[in-house]
Amino acid sequence: MKLLWYLGDWWRWAFFLFALLVMLVMADGTWSALPVIASLALMLSLEPNFQKYQLVGLGSKIWNEHRRILVALFALAAAAGALTVQLWWALPVYAVAAVWAMYRSATPRRSGYTTVGMQPSSGFGWFPRTLAGQAIYRPQVKAWGAACLAQAIGFVLTRYQEEIPLLGFLGIFIWALSIAILAAALHSLRVSLREYTVLGGSRAVWSRHTAVLGLVPVLIASTFSAVPANDGELIATIVLLSATCAPVAVSVEFLGKKNWHLFIFYAVFIVGIVAVCVQIPGSASVKIILGAVFYAVWALTLPGYIRRTNAYGGGMSGWMGLS
Repeated sequence: MKLLWYLGDWWRWAFFLFALLVMLVMADGTWSALPVIASLALMLSLEPNFQKYQLVGLGSKIWNEHRRILVALFALAAAAGALTVQLWWALPVYAVAAVWAMYRSATPRRSGYTTVGMQPSSGFGWFPRTLAGQAIYRPQVKAWGAACLAQAIGFVLTRYQEEIPLLGFLGIFIWALSIAILAAALHSLRVSLREYTVLGGSRAVWSRHTAVLGLVPVLIASTFSAVPANDGELIATIVLLSATCAPVAVSVEFLGKKNWHLFIFYAVFIVGIVAVCVQIPGSASVKIILGAVFYAVWALTLPGYIRRTNAYGGGMSGWMGLS
């Protein structure tokens, strides 16, 4: 375990452990199989990064031992989530999947050399081998994925805290974890801008790509809320909140002395949206329109906001301990 602790990607694994724990809280009726399937996919797909084992001269045997430990941890987290909502039929499913995953001997993905005639790993991942693909899309997709997870945590806590006593007991830890996830997302945004401009990229181009990628939380939230939910008002609220995710995250992270007036403008705009939603309750179309208008205004003013920011400062992520 000590060796696994030093070689593990614990930030990423902690996020997925928590996701497995709370994912089944949203299981309800006909759609209860969806979070179970998602939990199984996480439990069976996550594995240690073999590159770190190669660097210290360890082979696939130790790697497989550590992979089995992770499978056991993830299976326990998924089972705990199922127990909180009394989803009894999921327990034997997790048990069979965990036994199979621990019994089989997986083959790690080797990089840097090969013995089967394949090309070594390029390190570019799934993203294009361009400056924008590697300096903007690669870190920001991770950042918005983390932001979506933080939003999901907040939604689960707000909606199910009274119904699930376990969430109330773990409330402080869960909120701390969501803040850590948000800090990691903000840090990825700053690293993206810093690397892109250092390598010769334009801040205006970075802003345009960021405005497009900021739609990722909107698409994910609208998709996952529309599938299991039949409440149009709830779906509209989730879409509206997700539409403010990217503007708020980018504005807070890159706030400085030269662009504070735009930050105040965004804040006043959000207050106005809240006031309109309070005055016109129950109107889903109004919420969606307001979210679209706010996002469009933010996307148009983002180049000016980023042009006045200090890309090499600490920002909110630096204040939260990430440099």
